Amino acid sequence: MRVALLTTTQHGHLNPYVPVVNALQSAGGEVALLLLSADGGSLDEQRRQALGKAEVHPVGQVEMAPWSDDPAKIGPMLRSSPVADQTADALRATEPDFVLVDSLPVTASAMVGAEASGVPYGMIWANLGGVCPREHRRGRWPYDEQVGDYLTSHGVSWSTRTHSARSPILNVMPTIPALVGEDAVTDDGVRLVGLPGAAGIRGDEVSFSGLDRIDPDRPLVYVSFGTIFYRRPELLRTVIMGAAATGAQVIAAVGDLAEELALPDEVLTAPYLPQREVLERADVFVTHGGYNSVAESIRAATPMLVIPLAVDQPIQAYFVGSAGFGTALEPAGVTGEAVAGAVADLLDPARGYRARLRAAQPECGDAAAQAAELVIGTVETLQRQGEQ
Repeated sequence: MRVALLTTTQHGHLNPYVPVVNALQSAGGEVALLLLSADGGSLDEQRRQALGKAEVHPVGQVEMAPWSDDPAKIGPMLRSSPVADQTADALRATEPDFVLVDSLPVTASAMVGAEASGVPYGMIWANLGGVCPREHRRGRWPYDEQVGDYLTSHGVSWSTRTHSARSPILNVMPTIPALVGEDAVTDDGVRLVGLPGAAGIRGDEVSFSGLDRIDPDRPLVYVSFGTIFYRRPELLRTVIMGAAATGAQVIAAVGDLAEELALPDEVLTAPYLPQREVLERADVFVTHGGYNSVAESIRAATPMLVIPLAVDQPIQAYFVGSAGFGTALEPAGVTGEAVAGAVADLLDPARGYRARLRAAQPECGDAAAQAAELVIGTVETLQRQGEQ
């Protein structure tokens, strides 16, 4: 059995999909990882080693900036992109039995290429957009409509209820009912498979000796805006100092901003931190709301203050709040006082945040293993049908 997985080089997409690749290989499948280079990104050697024997095939280039620019430019950009033809060519060359496509607007041209290739394909998500009712993603509508028109004109199914693509064969959503609740749109064939972020090598592991400086007698607040959206020094400093004003110890991932932030010595910082390890020790997580961060925080039963900065992050903020796993602040409303108040609320056991997170633990599962199981079952079904 030969399976392809198509995604981008973005950290937030490789993190959940490296385990999917490895789970497919552990189940006996041959795997080809088809990579779209996002803003010139590439696969480093540590990531490559984490993929084991999987083949890696560069497919083409995608750019992130247009998705925050004039929405009217999106349709023409997609129609003129070479990625559709490049994806179709890559799939014909690698000859998989099935391809799992990372479903997000920036990969829309790749979805068209998958449709054109004739290879059976499924969708998988690295955020909650695929099950989010459209009323909770209003800020993305102008972009969504351009993507929907483009995809449907090439035969790719489109869910108007969620403003996201659908496969006619398999749709895999790495989430749990405790997070998305009854609001989730799943009655059109979307399968929930548990949370990403389970234990396992992903190729992004780092060490941080500063963990030894954590004071066990004080609450610990962890602050991170991820690897793409962290470059907001004023906002980041306000958040860190607001959290510190509660008397908590603060540990923060700050990229290359440490000198510019000029933080007190007691604030522990690093360019990049071993997030899963830190979350196991943290009492509150202040996050931009990237889905991998949200999932890892749920696994650690760490309440969240979500400050959504762009793209799908408001969707995650909505679901975190509705599940009672945390609270949210809009970036424009962030002050030191607002952050301190939100952190104090999240630290209060009477508010029940951690209790609700602990109650959700039995649902977490292993999204990568369950996704691989569904893919293998789907391929086997397609093969049996082909033999009849």
